[in-house]
Amino acid sequence: MTMLGTLELPCVYAKNDLSNDAYHGDKAFFSRSQVHRWYEMQRKSGRYASGKAQSLSERGVSAFSGNRGTEVGSLFDEAWDWVVSGKSVGDMLLTAPAEVLTSNGQRRGKAYEQWRDEIHAAGKREANADTVAQINFMIEAVFEHKSAVDLLNRTTHLQRSVFFEHRDGHRLKARYDGEIEGELVYDVKTTSSSWTELAKSFSSFGYFWQAAWYSDSAYQIGYPAFRMPFIVVQSVFPYECQVLRCPDEFVQAARDQIARTLAIAALRRETGEYFPEDYGEVKELDIPAWMWKQEIYGGADE
Repeated sequence: MTMLGTLELPCVYAKNDLSNDAYHGDKAFFSRSQVHRWYEMQRKSGRYASGKAQSLSERGVSAFSGNRGTEVGSLFDEAWDWVVSGKSVGDMLLTAPAEVLTSNGQRRGKAYEQWRDEIHAAGKREANADTVAQINFMIEAVFEHKSAVDLLNRTTHLQRSVFFEHRDGHRLKARYDGEIEGELVYDVKTTSSSWTELAKSFSSFGYFWQAAWYSDSAYQIGYPAFRMPFIVVQSVFPYECQVLRCPDEFVQAARDQIARTLAIAALRRETGEYFPEDYGEVKELDIPAWMWKQEIYGGADE
């Protein structure tokens, strides 16, 4: 069997049953989140940080280990898959029953461990009562939104991994939350932001990039041009849902940013030079203008 990372270009490889670990473990192909991280590091922290970030991520070092928000997002992704597959969230997401807990309500001991292992073997997940309620409110929000329900009901594939060639020859990969065969791919997002603050989150987390990256990858496997929808569900009260598309101008700007970042990343890989020539020199501390004004000029206008 040919390993994904050794396929000869040009190549297109799509697989429905590839595990998440196997997808992320293939370092020969760049992922959108990976490349966007390098772009953001260069934009915010300069050339040194971007090269170092690329070097570390190619060695398998994760930049982010997750937090409460990402845990809820991952759990909701699973809940979405359950619902699309016709399973009940109530059957798949469970709280430990009182009889397997210790006398003071702790989740430990032989009875609890046996129960936990049994539900994990059945593909089910455990969460506390508050998290179960939270996920159920979020699923309820989806069913209150007709466009979200339409996408859910027409989904033909879940979590398909696609390995493809960028127009400039770079090896890239994408993993779709959902697809409607021959029409479009979509992604499911959770947010604690208000709707008025959501555009900032889309920019910070690289979702304009995702719209470009995923629609371009779908084209590689035969999809027509489409505007990618995002199903966005609030993870906090009042747990509303929206289905959103990114403005075309922002998606095209993302394509341009992707192309420039990929060119830099590929050159680093090819040459093995991840830092600019002046890295290692003694430099002057970069002082922002507001600090000069505050510390040197006493707050007075220049």
